[in-house]
Amino acid sequence: MFKRLVVLISMTWAGLYPAFCQDRMLDLLKTELKSQMTELGKGEYPPYYMNYRVIDTYSRVIKASMGAVNTVETEKQIIFVPQVRVGSPEFDNFHESQNGVVVNRFAGPPTILLPYDTKSGFESFREIIREEVNSRYKFAVSNFERAKAKRGVKVENVDKSADFTKAKAEKYFEPVLKDDKTQLDIKAWEKKLNKYSGFFADNKDIISANATMSFKIWRKYFVSTEGAEVAENRTYVLLSIRAMTMAEDGMELPLHKSYFAFFPEELPSEAEIMNDLKQMSAKLSKLKVAPLVQPYTGPALLSGSASGVFFHEIFGHRIEGQKMKSDSDGQTFKNMVNEYVLPKAISVLCDPTMKKFKGSPLNGYYIFDDQGVRGKRVEVVKDGILKNFLMTRTGLEGFPESNGHARAEFEYDPTSRQSNLIVETNNYKTDAELRTLLISEAKKQGKEYGYFFKAVTGGFTQTGRSGANSFNVTPLEVYRVYVDGREGELVRGVDMIGTPLSMFSNIEHAGGEYEIFTGTCGASSGNVPVTAISPTIFVNKVELQKKPKPSVTPALLPRP
Repeated sequence: MFKRLVVLISMTWAGLYPAFCQDRMLDLLKTELKSQMTELGKGEYPPYYMNYRVIDTYSRVIKASMGAVNTVETEKQIIFVPQVRVGSPEFDNFHESQNGVVVNRFAGPPTILLPYDTKSGFESFREIIREEVNSRYKFAVSNFERAKAKRGVKVENVDKSADFTKAKAEKYFEPVLKDDKTQLDIKAWEKKLNKYSGFFADNKDIISANATMSFKIWRKYFVSTEGAEVAENRTYVLLSIRAMTMAEDGMELPLHKSYFAFFPEELPSEAEIMNDLKQMSAKLSKLKVAPLVQPYTGPALLSGSASGVFFHEIFGHRIEGQKMKSDSDGQTFKNMVNEYVLPKAISVLCDPTMKKFKGSPLNGYYIFDDQGVRGKRVEVVKDGILKNFLMTRTGLEGFPESNGHARAEFEYDPTSRQSNLIVETNNYKTDAELRTLLISEAKKQGKEYGYFFKAVTGGFTQTGRSGANSFNVTPLEVYRVYVDGREGELVRGVDMIGTPLSMFSNIEHAGGEYEIFTGTCGASSGNVPVTAISPTIFVNKVELQKKPKPSVTPALLPRP
């Protein structure tokens, strides 16, 4: 089991270490990398490649509940993650586990915390780097020997592509962010969060309401023995407001609204946010008395945000190329390149270089991935035909190069992950046309109504072969659309389930208005920021199941 290096200090972010040292960080890493490469090269298994990642993080989180701030947290960390490869690019220590160190992704590797000693400079830093690299090297050798031993007695994967492919080594440097870009007015935000969360107190149908402000700054360094040198900044602001009601049967019914920006001043105005909260409060009162949905198969419309999550979970995780290197993966699309996988009118791309969409900032934006490869726009599906996968430096037959989609939470080894997933159509339908299609299809199937999924909170999917290759998407706001013209009805207690290929074959049309879903995706290499952009889509058949039976007994008395 490997450790991560974390240095805790009590300065402003730009002063996590003195300003002159910020400019020296790449030099320090390059010097240590060269030294360790030379030293480890004297062993029986000399490394053929090494890289060092350093992530300098600073975060502030403020939380309020029902009008009162209950949490104000500040965290400063410097995390060091080396990667050591022994053997050859064709066959190395990552051969068995392309994710590298096998860890519990929810717990993470053990952590080393060190106070920063400004008097001794980087000497203690160097010592820990060397200790950690030596530990990684020993583990790399052990993995390599085990992989070689199994090579002749274990059934090998069908895919014989290289374990590590070539990539251009680039040099890129961004200056350290200035102090005025890293400050957050704590007192002002405490007042705002008190107002936002306290707004729901007057609605007796609501049992809880929380508002959270997260402001995070990352400075990422990357150096490799191939000559790559990268220093890149990333900022992240997320204002999240969540409120919940409870039905008489004990079912908890939440709604939430989130706002993403790169800096606090880019968030919507207070007036806009309060207007959204008024609508949320009214919907929660309706949701409390909404009828419970019964199991259903039939036509449905998915709003842009709902279909964005749908494509991320059901499609996006099945185009992540590195996982398809393993025969234990379901490999849903591996052998479907240049075949139709979606309707002819629909295209799908992933583009980490897109910083904004129609003026809205995108959470999946970055310049370089976590293997030091420049992120690239990838046309995954063009006019319904599968063309490409999201690639790291792990080879896949027919796809020998990375397109900059190796990503990881700070302490993990990177794997193929999504960035900004965008669903497009070249033959859109208006909202009125989509509603007409929904009603027409419901009549055709003998249904009294179809469904419109307005908002979802996320979902999960299984892509391996050991279990059912399925998905589950969790809706928050769902409406029945009656075929006889009655007013739409808000309902509750439903999950959308199914299998991917069946679901894809049921997609027929898409709208022309796009919505953005901002989130964090958790998978084999930890939690990474992502965005999904999609229009409304019409599906001729979805399957819905009841949510688990509530285990909470409703309160006998109303909330004070």
